[in-house]
Amino acid sequence: MKKVLLISFLILFFITTSARISTKKQDILKLIGTSIAPNGNFAWIEFNGENFVWTREGERIDDYVIVSVEMGKIKLKLNGRVVKLILLPENAQSVN
Repeated sequence: MKKVLLISFLILFFITTSARISTKKQDILKLIGTSIAPNGNFAWIEFNGENFVWTREGERIDDYVIVSVEMGKIKLKLNGRVVKLILLPENAQSVN
């Protein structure tokens, strides 16, 4: 009886402790700047703390593809889903 109780307690303990750990990957994307030039449209993006400086339309950043670059905003595509990034003014408050 004590062994069954001990085993059930240990199983319950490991289930509740492992339920708190999130394994979902969350990407952090920040738009630093955009540039429209005669030789292409470029975006400066920070992706998970790593800078991708002046990346062209159509290039990949990890799993994201830059679909379009306009002044102050870009569109990225990930698995058929479109993500829009907008450049905020300097005095805008960021959410941390």
